[in-house]
Amino acid sequence: MAGERRSSAGAEGDFQLRPGFLSMVMALGLSVVACAKSFDMSGERVTPLGPEWGIVVGSDLVKPAKLADESGKSRDAADLTYEFDIVQSQPGDPEGESPYAERYRLESKGGEERVFIARLRTGKYMIRSFAQDRIAGKGGDLGLVFDCMAGEVRYVGRLFVEVPQRMSRGKEYRYAVENAREATLVKIAGSQPELAKRAVDAPMRRLEEQAP
Repeated sequence: MAGERRSSAGAEGDFQLRPGFLSMVMALGLSVVACAKSFDMSGERVTPLGPEWGIVVGSDLVKPAKLADESGKSRDAADLTYEFDIVQSQPGDPEGESPYAERYRLESKGGEERVFIARLRTGKYMIRSFAQDRIAGKGGDLGLVFDCMAGEVRYVGRLFVEVPQRMSRGKEYRYAVENAREATLVKIAGSQPELAKRAVDAPMRRLEEQAP
């Protein structure tokens, strides 16, 4: 599955924000970021799943072109960082916009595949968007969902994102969900052999697509 979109940014307009209102907006934004949990739990001890918990395994890879800074020197892909915004998706709130929805973040370096293991409550989750260096407008929407089922270990695929030379408003980016199961499970087998053995395929999909 592949997709192509333009990088997202808010609608433009001529307006001014009062200092007090601006401070409130900034405080709200920082509080949301602070509440987001790390999505990759591979460095933690995985406790028994039980009747309410499942595990998802996968990876992401953002492939940026080399960038030229203002001095004309090229920036290496490894100098860039990307953050994925992941939320719990529920009936009536498919994109996790409710302040009560669980929120997670996944950070990756440009050009490096990031393998993740996440222990989550049973339910549907969405990789909502990504951003470069946490800068608004340098990134875009993804809208990919996956399911976590109690007592199961699910391999959700590798999310591959190809970004243009300069991520900004109106620039197109491409993404795809790839099957890199064998390579991913080999990487986690050393530290989590039981998870690698039990993993079943359940790839990410677009929100509008029905689960198989």
